Amino acid sequence: MLPGLCVAYLLGPSGAAEARARPRLVVVVVVDQLRPDRITRELPGGLGRLMREGYIYSSARLDYAASRTCPGHATMATGVNPNRTGIPSNNYVVRQTFESTYCVSDDDSANAVIGGKNNRSPNSIHVSGLGDWLKAASPESRAFAVAGKDRAAIPLAGKTADGAFWYMVDTVGFTSSRYYMSELPDYVREFNGREFFVDGFGGGTPESWDHPRNDVWMEDFPSESELKNNSGTHAITAEEGGNSRARNFHATPYLDSATAALAKRVLTEEELGKRGVTDYLAVGFSASDVVGHLYGPYSAESADTLIRLDLEVGALMTMLDEELGGDYVLALTSDHGVMPMPEYLKERDQFNCPEESGRVDLTGIGFWSFWNLHWQLSAPLSNPRNLVKFSNAGAMVNERYAVELGVGVDEVVDVLEQYFEKQPAVVEAWTVEETMSGEGAMARLYRNSYVDGRTGHVVLQLAQSCVGTTGSGTSHGSPYLYDRRVPLVFFGKGIAPGQSVEEVHSVDMAPTLGNLLELKMPDDLDGRVLGLPLVTESR
Repeated sequence: MLPGLCVAYLLGPSGAAEARARPRLVVVVVVDQLRPDRITRELPGGLGRLMREGYIYSSARLDYAASRTCPGHATMATGVNPNRTGIPSNNYVVRQTFESTYCVSDDDSANAVIGGKNNRSPNSIHVSGLGDWLKAASPESRAFAVAGKDRAAIPLAGKTADGAFWYMVDTVGFTSSRYYMSELPDYVREFNGREFFVDGFGGGTPESWDHPRNDVWMEDFPSESELKNNSGTHAITAEEGGNSRARNFHATPYLDSATAALAKRVLTEEELGKRGVTDYLAVGFSASDVVGHLYGPYSAESADTLIRLDLEVGALMTMLDEELGGDYVLALTSDHGVMPMPEYLKERDQFNCPEESGRVDLTGIGFWSFWNLHWQLSAPLSNPRNLVKFSNAGAMVNERYAVELGVGVDEVVDVLEQYFEKQPAVVEAWTVEETMSGEGAMARLYRNSYVDGRTGHVVLQLAQSCVGTTGSGTSHGSPYLYDRRVPLVFFGKGIAPGQSVEEVHSVDMAPTLGNLLELKMPDDLDGRVLGLPLVTESR
């Protein structure tokens, strides 16, 4: 420890925190689908630096079952679990209307995507977040988010942010919503260029993504997706047509490179941290999720994506060091983990799924559940597809249609539950009643994910080592630790390095940062202020 310094622990909105000057900038870095066992002190770039110099919570995890992108980002940014953010999954069915929807979609055309066809906003999120708390305390502060996905950028930005930017295949570049701004800033338009892959950032992308082999598993592992070619070379710009290139680009680490580059432009052009107030920047790196789904978390593709990301984060931190003199605080986390591919687990004798392949055909289960409804409830159900819809958030019964047919909702739920629980790979079919009244840790996780009117009447829990995808690749979304474990690291001005093995949760990130900034936060947050060790001057 340096002379004249001592370490105090930030335990609440008093004590050591009161004597600290607020940092000029707070940065949240979110790496989509990052298992904590994949980042080490030996990495040469920013991720390695965070592991060496940051304060690490090595037992951090999600405190809910719905381990998916949209609820993950919304929860970490707001300090409350999905049952209160209103976001049960990426996609869900609205009970009242029986319409399928996307977590950041909006019916209001005033919130149209700039240059796009859809509408996007944070209006589906029920609560405020870290950026909103900062803006309320200091209206002069600026808050921005940049990410590879809209469902990352928008929840991280919040409701009162000055801007949220994300990469979009349809617009072939980065865009935003008219919820935040009427048009893209000049520097974003310049970043995109007239054509992203000609005079925009994408113009510097090579024709293919070439990566080395790794030592973890063989190249061209049999269950790697062949959608983008599962060899060491993946075509990007070689194909004709901007949209095909845009899709290919989205499944490579160059998506993270673009995200980092635009985040740096936002830092510079918006003068974040340089105007005498604390500003906020969230950066969501999404490539690791797209790549991980296709090739698995331990593939050569995922390894190369992580190595490149490590360097990008390092360059971002170097810029912050130089531009702000190190006067910033940075938090690193992820929205969820991921299950290794079943074939990978089999090779290591870690496979437990009752389904021999480890791959569960959820579409097939859904189809046969319709037939089962028709068979058991008979004549009224000439078309049971009008009675039940499926989404990431479970099976939703059309209550109004059931009444018209003279069929009780409970009858439909009972038939679904009995059918689902006969499937070998299904451990539990959680009904609303079981979710709300159940005891034990698993029931609590599902309860923390339950959103009234948006979570289905029945939610499936697959057995461990079972993945809800067929053919190739892998996924997440389960309540098991391989999907719920996430990194959580705090770094920056006045934060002492170290590690805690205490179980903490992603929902604790926003309250901890909010308390560090001495912000007024809602009194009923689910998350808590973590005991960060703060370096303060001795008196």
